[in-house]
Amino acid sequence: MTAGIMKENKQNIRYIGFESTEDGRRFDFSITGSGKESTRVSLVIPAPMFSGANRITFQESAKICYEKLRVILQNQGIQAPARIRLTGDDIAQFRHVPRGRPRFPQG
Repeated sequence: MTAGIMKENKQNIRYIGFESTEDGRRFDFSITGSGKESTRVSLVIPAPMFSGANRITFQESAKICYEKLRVILQNQGIQAPARIRLTGDDIAQFRHVPRGRPRFPQG
């Protein structure tokens, strides 16, 4: 694939914001690419993910959604507005864990 073709297929992800919902938090993004209409994508993190011993913080949740969306675009793409519900596996895969802090409780 030439650099020109790769550049034409490049898509940009822009974080729009979040909203608390009945079932968690919804994070909205806009996907734009050259010559295409922007596509709105919402990712939902279920409320239980924000509580308990392995809870995620509100600050890290947008980054987790961004990383999940980036992988979806890289692997399969999104052609129409979409709503994606994240799972515990998604959180584990895309969560940044600072060095020296265990990812899962030991024991």
